[in-house]
Amino acid sequence: MSKKIEEDTWVICPVCNNRLKKERLPTHMKRVHSKKVDDAEIKSLETSHKKSSYKQIQENKISKFISKKTIGIIAIIFVVIVAALSIYFLFYDQNDQKTHFVSIDGKGDFLSTQEAIDSASDNDIIFVSNGAYFENIEITKSIELIGEDKNTTIINGNGKGSVVSISADHVKIRGFTITNGGPKSASEPDAGIKIGSNHNTVSDCVIVSNKNFGLYLDANPDNIIKFNTFSNNKYGIYAFNANTNNISSNTFTSNTEYGMYLTSQSDDNTVSDNIFTENNYAIRIKGSEKNTIIKNLITNNEYGLYFCCGANSNIAYNNRFIKNTNWHALDDSKPGNTWDNGKVGNYWDDYMGKDANGDGIGDTPYLIKGDEEDRFPLMQLSN
Repeated sequence: MSKKIEEDTWVICPVCNNRLKKERLPTHMKRVHSKKVDDAEIKSLETSHKKSSYKQIQENKISKFISKKTIGIIAIIFVVIVAALSIYFLFYDQNDQKTHFVSIDGKGDFLSTQEAIDSASDNDIIFVSNGAYFENIEITKSIELIGEDKNTTIINGNGKGSVVSISADHVKIRGFTITNGGPKSASEPDAGIKIGSNHNTVSDCVIVSNKNFGLYLDANPDNIIKFNTFSNNKYGIYAFNANTNNISSNTFTSNTEYGMYLTSQSDDNTVSDNIFTENNYAIRIKGSEKNTIIKNLITNNEYGLYFCCGANSNIAYNNRFIKNTNWHALDDSKPGNTWDNGKVGNYWDDYMGKDANGDGIGDTPYLIKGDEEDRFPLMQLSN
């Protein structure tokens, strides 16, 4: 009975446990617990204790490993779910977006672009393979129309009507040559592209050899016309009552009347970073206000930038006027327009003034036909 008590006393003794760890157990057990044990017994006890501690440590490690593994598996599952959802929304969108393929060799879903448009729903994509498509297209849905290559994917309007007419909002067109639109005048506008709606984008197209307008813009707001080439049309762009549109980074070349013509309250448009070369008039703005003409290269045209007939409160600065045959600029509107932004004006290759302080700004204004002036003419070409 006393042995049991001694054993129990020893088992619960904190000193014993502490000394067991420090390997100083025998003396304490003999003196305090009257327990006679030899070194072999002590070693056995120590070994048992160490095994117990080792087992606990291993169990803790396994528990931690399982916890980390569980977290890792959950993270992988989460990533897979997110990726699957991303792919779904990329290809199908919330509205079950579909892609329709057009090819004249019969390998697509449709032989003509108009057939594909008629079968499409809003937000669908229509991809048109290389080839010449002789048709006049009407877009009445919010779709994206993509050509395989802007130089070899051609929509030809057969010399009558508009080649592409857009009446829906949020249409995107890119990657086409658009040519051979009809010859009618401004009262009946035939064009390579005719836009009568809003929030559309025309980009990376070649709009060439249309008998009247390359692009006829009768819409607002926020149509974007960028990275296109307008060449050999009567008018590159003709804008009628078109407001707050962005026309940028296009090339206008060899258009027989105007590279760009903004008229009849086409207000608050931005015309920036374009190249106008070898046109009759580069830009004419008539009866329109608050347009910004900035960072354009206007070179080798018969006439440069022309404000007329009630075109007031427009601003032109940071443009480059080089080697235009008859004149760089004419402003015959009153009260007039602004030819600098209060700090910098435009570069004029025939400016004869000096720059005594070397700040890059001419010391005297550049005189513009029509009794206007650029107060801060640039001395050097800007990028």
